[in-house]
Amino acid sequence: MGCAYFLVLLFLAVGLTLLVRAAAGYQGAGRTLTKDVLVLGIAGVVAVLGAGAYLKFARRWVREREAEEARRAGFPDQPWRWKKEWTSGIIETQDRAGTAMLWVGAIFWNAISFGALGALLSRGIRKPGEYFVWLFPLVGLGLLAGAVYKTIQARKYGRPRFLMSRLPGAIGGYVGGMIEVPARVTPESDVRLALRCIRRETRGSGKNRSTREVVLWEHEERIVPERLVSGPGRTEVPVLFFVPDTCGPTDDTDPNNEVVWRLGAQAAVPGVDFAATFTVPVFRTGETAAPPEPGKPVLDDYRSGPPDPGMLREAGVRREAGAWFFSASPLGGTRLVFTALSLGFVALWVGLLRQETPWIAWMISGLFGVFILMFTFDLWLARFELRIGPEEITVRQPRPWGTKETRVARRDVARVEPAKSMSVGTTQYYRLELAGIDGPEVAGANASFRARKLEFRIRQALQRGTGENDPGLQELREQLRHQPKFSVAFAKHIPGTEMAEKIGALIMADIRGGK
Repeated sequence: MGCAYFLVLLFLAVGLTLLVRAAAGYQGAGRTLTKDVLVLGIAGVVAVLGAGAYLKFARRWVREREAEEARRAGFPDQPWRWKKEWTSGIIETQDRAGTAMLWVGAIFWNAISFGALGALLSRGIRKPGEYFVWLFPLVGLGLLAGAVYKTIQARKYGRPRFLMSRLPGAIGGYVGGMIEVPARVTPESDVRLALRCIRRETRGSGKNRSTREVVLWEHEERIVPERLVSGPGRTEVPVLFFVPDTCGPTDDTDPNNEVVWRLGAQAAVPGVDFAATFTVPVFRTGETAAPPEPGKPVLDDYRSGPPDPGMLREAGVRREAGAWFFSASPLGGTRLVFTALSLGFVALWVGLLRQETPWIAWMISGLFGVFILMFTFDLWLARFELRIGPEEITVRQPRPWGTKETRVARRDVARVEPAKSMSVGTTQYYRLELAGIDGPEVAGANASFRARKLEFRIRQALQRGTGENDPGLQELREQLRHQPKFSVAFAKHIPGTEMAEKIGALIMADIRGGK
């Protein structure tokens, strides 16, 4: 607290000094409000008000820290009671804080980008490469549009709360309760609920500080609109998830390596869609429960059974007789953003070609530009066709330079495996692969990356002349024998674990049927 008082006194001294100088300038100018006097006066008032606001914030922070330390001492074995926002079991949404940060970022970005653009236009564009500056205000307008949308969303749905039925959520047990929305929610389709365990990793320091989020576990459920509990000016959404015993608990002991649990709810609504996110406490309490039966929902209000055509369409999947078609249509907004960025880099390179450009500028712009272009092409060209014939399964990937076609024997397909492909925010996207039965020792043309890696290590061991009886070589051969005979990707960017697993189960049912 001593450091806080020092900063308050410093800001107060600076503010008073500026106000005194402004008053002296006002008197010296014959009681005329000049530009310099106005600037000094405003700066002084801001410094004094800032000192008062910082003092209030510091006192509140100290009180909350002392209260948290008291809760830690009173409940040393119950970390879910340490945080004030968890003690009542009523979890407030954190979307408003995210909206405020989005506004700050949008205002800051637009102030700099439009200021630079105004300065450039005032002196005139002299080089073709300077047209690239227009890209930054366009990004700023996108940020501003996002901030406006989130603000309208907050005003429409108020401040949703998650009322936990049991505090905390239990590892090896359940996370349940009710999402209470202080507004009528009339979704056009299912309400999507997702519970995720996320590791937040912070690296670097200062300007190089960055935070990365990795989804460790996730599960999704859907509720049909008819199951929502609605009343005058309110809506309640039931929530219930089973958490496997293999998951890790909430852990914020290391600020640079945290484990957090987030509950998200989304629904397509006419006008502005509904969305809410909650950070929930999930710990090992010693109390466990039996897991739900496979293939059955844990809550009667959840939609059970395989996904219908509407749900498949939302995931970019279309099903016809004997054929499946996949695209990255769920990432339509992401495709447009990266397409605009790619066009911006192309325009930049055209401008750089018309002038003498240092090699460092080419290297930096080329490094980022090529990555953006490759990702953009992947989003647009991630289209697959899977046809299930009587004897063979054919996977086609149409591309501008020709269609890639892969054929595998239908009887050799052992399973459909989902694998992580990418993340957009906290949404994890998956690719689907046809995995064959355990193959021979030598990997085939469609072998998985792991099989190829094992085969490479075996060749290295043979070149070193370790001998056929070497235990390490025998272990590598044994691992290779238990690898699938082939691994063929036939879909990319399927949103969510639950949807990827359900689509994989439908395709395996088609493959097994009629054999």
